[in-house]
Amino acid sequence: MGRLMLAGTLAIVSVAIAWGDVMAAGSSGRHHVAVDILADKTAAVPGKTLTVAVREKIEQGWHTYWVNPGDSGEPTAIEWVLPGGFTAGPIQWPLPHKIAIGPLANYGYEGEVFLLTDIQLPNEIGESSITLAAKVSYLVCKDICIPEETNVTLTLPVASSATPSQEAQAIESVRKTLPVPLSGTASYAVNSAKGALRLTISADQELFQGIAEAHFFPITWGPVSNSAPQPMKIEGGSLTLDLKQGDTKETPDKLDGVLVLRKAGAEGARMGYTISAARGPDSGAAGGLFDHADASGAASGPEQRGTFKSYSGALGIAVFFAFLGGVVLNFMPCVFPVLAVKTLSFADAANGSHRRQGYAYLSGVLASFGLIGAIIAGFREGSSALGWGFQFQSPPFVLALALLFFVMGLSLSGTVYFGSGLMSTGDRLSRKPGNAGYFFTGVLAAIAATPCTAPFMGAAVGYAVTRPLLELMAVMLGLGLGFAAPVFLLSVSPAMQRFLPKPGRWMETLKQVLAFPLYATAAWLVWILSIQAGSDGVMAAALSFVGVGFAAWLANKTALLSLPAKLVAPALGIIALAIGLSMTAAENGQVSSEAGASLLKEEPFTQARLDELKAAGRPVFVNLTAAWCITCKVNEQVALRSNAVANAFRSAGITYLKGDWTKPNPEIGALLEQFGRAGVPLYVFYPANGGKPRVLPQLLTAGLVLDQIKPQSATSEGNPRRGA
Repeated sequence: MGRLMLAGTLAIVSVAIAWGDVMAAGSSGRHHVAVDILADKTAAVPGKTLTVAVREKIEQGWHTYWVNPGDSGEPTAIEWVLPGGFTAGPIQWPLPHKIAIGPLANYGYEGEVFLLTDIQLPNEIGESSITLAAKVSYLVCKDICIPEETNVTLTLPVASSATPSQEAQAIESVRKTLPVPLSGTASYAVNSAKGALRLTISADQELFQGIAEAHFFPITWGPVSNSAPQPMKIEGGSLTLDLKQGDTKETPDKLDGVLVLRKAGAEGARMGYTISAARGPDSGAAGGLFDHADASGAASGPEQRGTFKSYSGALGIAVFFAFLGGVVLNFMPCVFPVLAVKTLSFADAANGSHRRQGYAYLSGVLASFGLIGAIIAGFREGSSALGWGFQFQSPPFVLALALLFFVMGLSLSGTVYFGSGLMSTGDRLSRKPGNAGYFFTGVLAAIAATPCTAPFMGAAVGYAVTRPLLELMAVMLGLGLGFAAPVFLLSVSPAMQRFLPKPGRWMETLKQVLAFPLYATAAWLVWILSIQAGSDGVMAAALSFVGVGFAAWLANKTALLSLPAKLVAPALGIIALAIGLSMTAAENGQVSSEAGASLLKEEPFTQARLDELKAAGRPVFVNLTAAWCITCKVNEQVALRSNAVANAFRSAGITYLKGDWTKPNPEIGALLEQFGRAGVPLYVFYPANGGKPRVLPQLLTAGLVLDQIKPQSATSEGNPRRGA
């Protein structure tokens, strides 16, 4: 019993610490970025310009974002509180770095960064000193992303003249590295057949002498792929970069951004130039896009460290992220009780059977994830929008799974145990003592895990569902390997098995306790059914549960009777199941709105309505959700149903469109695909008058939503899409 208490305590503490780290990430705990304000002068001189720097000292391994954060993220925003007559200019952004995050890429900063702002002082200042205050908001990311906010102040005396401050040299050094307008011309051509762009820059030949690497950073998200390599070629005074089109396939009249050049050598200096490349004629017949390397043999620009330089690199990182996400899935509430019982059964098994049982479980998990991948690929080829958790869009499937969890709960409680009959097939298979039981436990656990997502998993699955079949299957199997890893390693590792508690009566008690999460899961599934099929679906579930419960009772009563009598109970169970499934399959009505009223006045999402509102210049907030998405429901309770958010939406005239993916919907599937998502939730804010859409993170708070719907000012430009 002592070993049990120790093992249980350690497990609970470990999970609590991990969960606490995530939850505390958004709270007022320690910041991962230290922020302060520096000035280039020792005093404020009336009528002059004062350059100030917001300095971010970023914790090692973390990063913040450039004005265009890349595939995800949010740039730093500075809200100045200045004395009367003072005017702050826009942020002067230093040259960014490319930061690889799985199959995606961000643009941002690591280590220390100075964000310069010029503040124009009035001709007369009536005070002897002035205080500059700012609220600095930023997203800092590592394995998780944390929105942080810091209030900083700087007080300076007012004088008729001023000398350089101690920080003036550092500020001037940063100013010298800021991008400057290119002295030359830039244009780009489109090869629609290859989904490629060719950027051509013409300038003085000396500019390109000794250049080892080049990279183009678009100022806005969309037209250019952020993660793709950018092969370059230099010929005299001409430099060409081959770019891959972004997800939006936009080809604007002007392609604005920053060209970063790096001189050869280990300590080669980086130089940045702002360019505005005019669009030239399409070059569909040009066959050279993405075919050449740069003159020095380098494949891409200075920011290619850690990015995907080959097919195998992209796929390998996606599989790795899927593996990590699969490990986390083991701790989902509808999965953990099943695995806990099977894992503890190792304590009561012969040593020689552990390894075989582990391989059987692994086979069941991989078979399930492989089948899910094959189904997604098959429907995708048939032009059907399908993503992670798709099977929960089927009311009969939801009801059948609810009944299965109910039956398993009864078995764990010791109330009944089904020895025969189709009604108990799922429970019997998962409870078998041999290898078959472990195989079907793997199958059941994999199915039960699909309405949940986990850190690292979203980007990998989103990448996979848009890729060819072999890549999709590789990522899905990587997800399965991660999911199976904890139980499998325990089965094959004698050292880990030694930490298992000794068998005893406590195991039966623990099994009974673990039944209650299964009952809760069954109740949750019935609630999903109410969303999909309304009151008729609830009635179907009620009849099915009563029928199954009666069949369970009758099975125990007839256990010692003749075979014909024994067949009555499973027959009744099958009839109850058939009635329930037929009722839910026949229910084709609209998704019920009885799931809970929102304080927001919502409209159902349609692409036509979204297009209409955008054309009228109206701000729109789109929420793509599903009844089986736990994350979605938490976000609605925590953020979207708050009074503050509802009032802000009304004040700003924001139309709230809610798309329910509980049932298949091709328009919702298309919007998910547009933003590179494999499933819900997806939150997108479309600012008024055609502003760039802002994609919010998958975990919301009311404050985060309020920050995203604020009008962007000159000090918070860009595409504030939070993410990795």
